Amino acid sequence: MMRLKPLVSALALATYGAGAFAQSLALEEVIVTATKRAESLQDIAVTVTAFNEDTIQEANIRDAGDVAVLTPSLNINANISPFSARMTIRGIGTAGSTFLEPSVGTFVDGVYLNRTGLAVSDLVDIERIEVLQGPQGTLYGKNTNAGAISITTLRPNFEETEGHLEATAGNYAMQRYTGSVSGPLSDTVAYRIAGNYHERDGYLENLAGPDLNDADEWNVVGKLAWEPTDEMSLLLKASRVERDMYCCSPDSVHSPIAEQAIIDQGLPPLGDDPFDHKTSQDTPSPFEQESTAVSLHIDYEADWGMIESITSWDEYELESSQEASRSVLNATWIDQPQSGDSFSQELRFSNSTDNVDYMVGLYYFEQETKEFEGRISTIVGDDIAVGTEIFGPSLPLIAAPGDYAIQNSVFETETIAVFGQATWHVGDHWHLTGGLRWSDEEKDAELFNDVESTALTAQDPENIPEFVLDLLAQQGIVPPFSLLSSARPEIDESFNRSSDNVDWLASVSYDLNLDTMLFASASTGTKSGGFNGVAGESDEREFDDEDTTSYELGIKSTLLDNRLRINSTLFFTKIEDMQTNQQASSGLGQFTSNQGEAEVAGLDFQMDALPLPNLTVTFGLQYLDKYEFTGGPDKGLDLAYASDISGSLAATLVLPLADGNTYLRGDYSFMGDHLTNTAPAAQLQAQDEQDRQNLNMTLGWRNDNWNLSVWGKNLTDEEYAAQTLVAYPITDMDAYFLAPPRTYGATVRYDF
Repeated sequence: MMRLKPLVSALALATYGAGAFAQSLALEEVIVTATKRAESLQDIAVTVTAFNEDTIQEANIRDAGDVAVLTPSLNINANISPFSARMTIRGIGTAGSTFLEPSVGTFVDGVYLNRTGLAVSDLVDIERIEVLQGPQGTLYGKNTNAGAISITTLRPNFEETEGHLEATAGNYAMQRYTGSVSGPLSDTVAYRIAGNYHERDGYLENLAGPDLNDADEWNVVGKLAWEPTDEMSLLLKASRVERDMYCCSPDSVHSPIAEQAIIDQGLPPLGDDPFDHKTSQDTPSPFEQESTAVSLHIDYEADWGMIESITSWDEYELESSQEASRSVLNATWIDQPQSGDSFSQELRFSNSTDNVDYMVGLYYFEQETKEFEGRISTIVGDDIAVGTEIFGPSLPLIAAPGDYAIQNSVFETETIAVFGQATWHVGDHWHLTGGLRWSDEEKDAELFNDVESTALTAQDPENIPEFVLDLLAQQGIVPPFSLLSSARPEIDESFNRSSDNVDWLASVSYDLNLDTMLFASASTGTKSGGFNGVAGESDEREFDDEDTTSYELGIKSTLLDNRLRINSTLFFTKIEDMQTNQQASSGLGQFTSNQGEAEVAGLDFQMDALPLPNLTVTFGLQYLDKYEFTGGPDKGLDLAYASDISGSLAATLVLPLADGNTYLRGDYSFMGDHLTNTAPAAQLQAQDEQDRQNLNMTLGWRNDNWNLSVWGKNLTDEEYAAQTLVAYPITDMDAYFLAPPRTYGATVRYDF
């Protein structure tokens, strides 16, 4: 049962303490760029949740995960590494990988981040965050068929030198330092530099080695702006991120057989409580990332319209490895290095006439991603024999200590698109919008896999006794086969695919009065198809595009002299050729295929209120009436990471004190029962369904220069798994990727 009492008490205290204030104020207008133009949130027929700079500071939003906690429709979690982060909106989305594109596109200053993992590091120098719900295929392009996250950073200051310094300390030896400085170099040139350093001990206590799930990262962003004339501006931006941590390890439980084997070796066991934030892993899960990005923004605004150009380039390298049993056993070791780079160019022209606003554009994108890079990807350890009683008698036939696999996967993508969107203002009340985007995409894959195995099934079938072949056939195993390859042990293949898509948008809005708008819209989005890695057979390598069509009916209203804002949207979304992970026929490994169709229907509700001049209240709610597969092998199964009801409630109270103001903010969020595992129905277990809630609070004092605060996150120390996985078959290990426990600290910020 959800416990609302903590925040209700805080709201009651806030209301009582605010009685002395009688001045009249109004909610601040929210300006967003969801339509690639700066417009009021209340004037656009798009469902958007937005956070401005003040909210980001008050709510202590530090990364994308914090944004998800405060956005009912958004869910973000990761397993194995941050680069496998899964983003879903309204229950639609997949985990990131080298070959699987996201369903939720992430954009920073208009630049598309081609891998979800590039978006989950610490946020720095942020002006605004917007979460766009529903397909955004017309203006944002492919891989936004569930929605988009748009992050806008602060621009250089041409007027004066300004900046900030901030220091934070917290439990788990957490320390974080951020800073920025900006100012003019001349009348036409200005700069901005911002950086962040974050370090924290691991919160997953490890009885057999260093504590896991720590933090050690830094990033820096530099910008140089040049405005040679009143019409033209150029912004050059460069950023660097480095991360080095023991990341993304789960709490877990094993089969009693495996647990006893650990005890017999005199090693510390895992135990049977998957929520105690304790583990026993003598092989940590290191994660290292280095990424660099450069972009150039050119704007030219004249009486006849505006031309915008965004050119960007990025590259990244990362190292990630883990022992698959997540224990002190040496069963299977996995190394998964990745690297990639991309280049994009977007060119837009926009203009407004007396009754028409329009935009047309061209877009080009190319990327290359690599995985494993010809290195040993997997090694079978000496303790593999522990799993014989668990997996079955066939295990020694398909795996032997010392077996290893060498892999190399290279994926290349080239995309070109033409798009346009226009809004016709019919009279004083009606607004008609139409948009169209044509995309052409080419993808290539080079896959190599070489398994060196002494196991019997890895040999030529002619050398295997007939009765053994019959035994293996009963389990769906056809030699040559190895535990390290669910397809053929030796693969050296090339693949190519091309596709073209047309996405569209149509909407109509009606201004009921100056403060209320009604709208109806229909839109589509496309998620790119691609190729699996070496999992599955050759005829299972390719999977097709995923297509989304969504219908919305909404209202946006501002009431009570701008002291109450209510936005609500009814939506129905249909996903065709849904990309889902399927278990290989052998029971080992997974591959992506177009196995299902799904439908999602529900209501988004957002309320911002100023009940008292010094008290702001925000309430968000998502109710889903339907979120299930309607076709394919999982027909009738609910989508993971979606629940009947999810919500957030926030309140900020401000009181004068000395020469500044003291403030108290509380954020409470909840999510009803939901699946935390995307496995097929036959593999789901009771522990794969959970609910969650979270309470964050900040108490601080601030004036024009200083901001001193104490804060806490997950103050009720709620224990829940953000994600669970299919049991590891060798030790029957169930992995629980837990949300962080209670954290707290203090922050000092100085603005100059």
